[in-house]
Amino acid sequence: MSASSDYIIITAVKNESAMLDGLYKSVVAQTSSPLLWLIAEDGSTDDTCAMAQSMAAKHPWIAVASREEVQNPFWVKPNSAAAFGISEAAKECESRGIDYSAVAVLDADTSVEPDYFDRLVRLMNDRPGAVIASGMIATEGGQGLEARPSPRGCARLYDRRFLEEVGGFPIAASSDTVLEIKAKNRGYAFVVDPEARGLHRRKSTNITDARGLRSLAVIRYTMGMDMLSFVAWSVAYSRALGLRSGVAFMGGYLEAVRGKYTRTDDAEVIRYFRGSWKRLLNVPDTRRAMRDMLAVQL
Repeated sequence: MSASSDYIIITAVKNESAMLDGLYKSVVAQTSSPLLWLIAEDGSTDDTCAMAQSMAAKHPWIAVASREEVQNPFWVKPNSAAAFGISEAAKECESRGIDYSAVAVLDADTSVEPDYFDRLVRLMNDRPGAVIASGMIATEGGQGLEARPSPRGCARLYDRRFLEEVGGFPIAASSDTVLEIKAKNRGYAFVVDPEARGLHRRKSTNITDARGLRSLAVIRYTMGMDMLSFVAWSVAYSRALGLRSGVAFMGGYLEAVRGKYTRTDDAEVIRYFRGSWKRLLNVPDTRRAMRDMLAVQL
């Protein structure tokens, strides 16, 4: 599978009026405009919808789709909105006669350089079997460019046929991770272009501190991680990052159990996370194994 220059962009927004102007400037500055930029407005109570409609009035390739507030668990709300946007974009493209090969999911708080999507399209075209791609993303006021092995979820490009093959964009606690699992299971690749640069303009949750690990545990619970794996990883975090980290991770698990949080019924995801304690065996560098498990955007 490979992407062509025919790509569309999906952005889910809810009360993002403070971010929309920077996002708009970033998208219209792309060296190759998307065939469609669908802004999925998710029941905002500020002037986000009006701003999005104003943007759409300036460019025929920008469209807005709105929905009323949907009652979803807090950990899947953003990904539910993105899935809605992708579905609405498919309908819009059909009505306009647009044929596209790749779908970009761009967060409202992320700006990318003008050649960002051109680079990702070329990368996926040049790498046989690549179905997910992103660039290097810096965090404003904090971390620099992150050289992570997995593509960043805030500005990703997906092969359209791959998304259709796996049943669409998953409504899950970590759609990024779910799609990586499904790509691996099918022998596909996900790639990063270090020369494609972007800026995440909102401070991200630090997944190596206590708060981040507690949130990560909740996500792992909803994705099917078993109790033995929670215990094993709590011990690993305690050893690598300190006792507080291990306790926080286990605390997140207990919070999810007490709250009876809904767990996925996706067999591929459950199979990946159930028994994940085994990945800690025969690994001389626990941090290396942890980096693999921490490859998720909260």
